[in-house]
This record gives sequence, C-alpha cells and structure tokens, in this order.
Amino acid sequence: MKYRIETQEYTEGYTVDGVAAPVARTRRIAVPVLPRDWDALAVRAVVGLVLALTAVSITWSTVSIAHLLDGMWTAYLAASVFDLAWCAALGMAYLVRFRSDRRKVVDRVGWALLAVTVTAIGVEGYQDGGVAMACIGASVSIAAKALWWTFGHATRPELTADDKQWVAVQISTASAQLAVASVRRQVARVQDRAAAELLAMEASRRPPFGTVLATTMTVEAGAAPHPVGTPQHHDAARDALPREAPQAALDAAPRSAGTALEDPAHSTAHDAARDAVGSTDEAPARTGADLAEQATAPHPPKRPAKQPAARPNRGVTVPRAVRGKQPAPRTDAELLAALDALGDDAAGLSVRGAAAHLEIGETRAKRLLAEHAARRAAPLSLVHDDQGATA
Repeated sequence: MKYRIETQEYTEGYTVDGVAAPVARTRRIAVPVLPRDWDALAVRAVVGLVLALTAVSITWSTVSIAHLLDGMWTAYLAASVFDLAWCAALGMAYLVRFRSDRRKVVDRVGWALLAVTVTAIGVEGYQDGGVAMACIGASVSIAAKALWWTFGHATRPELTADDKQWVAVQISTASAQLAVASVRRQVARVQDRAAAELLAMEASRRPPFGTVLATTMTVEAGAAPHPVGTPQHHDAARDALPREAPQAALDAAPRSAGTALEDPAHSTAHDAARDAVGSTDEAPARTGADLAEQATAPHPPKRPAKQPAARPNRGVTVPRAVRGKQPAPRTDAELLAALDALGDDAAGLSVRGAAAHLEIGETRAKRLLAEHAARRAAPLSLVHDDQGATA
C-alpha cells in the first residue's frame, strides 16, 4: 500500500490568562493512495488506437474511391460517404446495446455498408495494380471494422433472460409515455387548426360591416337586385318603403327628452312606423321629397342646458366669502393671559400640552411657559443697609 503525505489545517483551542481562543494549526498526515486502474487505462488506450486506425482507414478509402471517380472535389465528398456510413452504424449499435433484437439489425446494416466500401476499393486497386493491390487496399477498411466489432463484444454487458425482460418492460413504459405526449401534442395542434378554419369560414360568410342584404328588401317581381352601394340599390330600397313611413316616424317621436307618450294611439303609430321601416343595418338614401317632408315635420325642442348637480349635504354650509379667511394670530399678551386663566394648572402643563391648548407651535409654547413661570415667581425684596441697621 502506498501513501501520500498531505498537509492538513485544523483548529485548536489556545488559552492565555484564562481566556481561550481558537487558533489554526497545521499537521502532516499520510493518505493511502488507491492502486492504478489498469482496466480503465487499457480501455482508453484501445479506444484511442482504434480511433486512430479508423481515421487512417477513412482517409485511405476516401482517396481510393475519389481516384476511381475521376478525382474531382465532389468525388472526395462522395467517397467519404462509404466509410462514414458504417461508422454511423457503429454509433447506432452502441445506442441499442441493451436490446439484442435491434442490435442484430444494426450490425447487419453496418456489415453491408462495409461490403460496399470494400468492393469500391477493390475495383480501384485492381485497375491500378492488379489483384494484390485490390486485396491489400480493401483489407484496410475490413481491419478497422473488425476492431470495432471486437471491442463491442469485449465491453458489452451480459444480461440474463430475466434482466433482459425487465429492461424491455422499463423501456416500453418510457416509450409509451413519450408516445402519449407526442400524440396529445398532435391532437391539440389539429384541434387548433380545425377551430381556426371554422372561424375563418364563419368570417368569410359574414357580410361586410354596413352592408344591406338584398333579401331584407322587397324587390319587384322579375327585376334583378342591384349591387349594394349603387344609386339603383338605394332607389329600390326607397321605393320599397311606404311614403308615410318617415312622416309617421317623425310624428311618433317624443316631443322632448324625458316625457311620456301622450296616448295609446301615439304608441300604435310608433309601432307601425317601426314595422314599416324594418331592421336594416343601413338606412336608404334620402331624396328631395324626403328632405321636404322632413323640413315640414315639427322638430322637438332643444334639450335644456345641463344644470349643475347639487352637492350632497356634508354639514353646515359655510359662506364662500368666509371660507378663505383665517383667524388673526394672538399676541403673546393674550396667550399669557390664557395661561394665567388656568391658574395653578398651568404649572403642570408640558410643552406639547401647552402648544395643543394654545393652538401654537411647541417652540413658542416653550418660550411662553418660561415667561409665565418667571411672572408667577415671587419677587425678591430689597432691604437697604440703613433699614437693616435700624431693625
């Protein structure tokens, strides 16, 4: 067993004059070293060697097949397909390493692609140097493919029959969940597309905004309907309506806003005018006769001017002239008189309490309290020296 010496830091208590404090110290310890993993090193070395040989094989086969295809730059691209194809089959075989049934199919495809590559290299070698060159040149790709096949068999995990079935069930469950998610996404996409198409069909069948349909108007027998928007269309709509309809509608309108109907006959005339005009989206064009009838019809009076709404009652109404006036500030004499009116209670007032009682600021209240206290103090009597001697 080999050991490796390492320096390790640790914390230890250190006491001076009865006071303990943690201090950092270092020590050297021996750590056992794990033995070298020769298996992992061997796998890395083999993989690196096989990759290098595969790169040589791809280069050789690409140059040989490109020379067979007249040596153009496109020939090199086409020649690289042969070896890269069976290299891709190697990656697929690694992906299905736990599924023996699919692994067999991938291996067969890889060997078939290798056979095509070997045949192309053999033909090129036979044309340039004969049978010997054809066999030697073709064996390069066979050697690279054989190395990968052998490496796969050497590192492939072995599973019992029960383990293979368990792995198959797990893969099947995960694949089913993936399939359900994919199918639901496809169904949602198809439903969205169907809804969009139905909405588009509904919009295409709806007439443009403001268009009057010919089926809602009375057309003379044997006469073809005129296109919407033309003068003939408006004339036909006007002729289809009775002449008394506009006048009846004007007479049936209320005289002023907010008034009730006068009598039942007035309501009947209003309903008759509404039935005669119909419920078209666009009114027919006006002519000279219609304008003359409208001019002779009585017009309702103008709406009265909007009165300002009364404000809700929020207490006693204060005159506008008094709202902007502020009471005159009181003088210091008036404030001191207010403190004198409190009597002995003024001595117990705080600065904040005096400011609140007098409705002034705290700074001014503090000054007035000091003056009031000085005024309430008893004055000192002065005694002359001669008066003291006489006493």
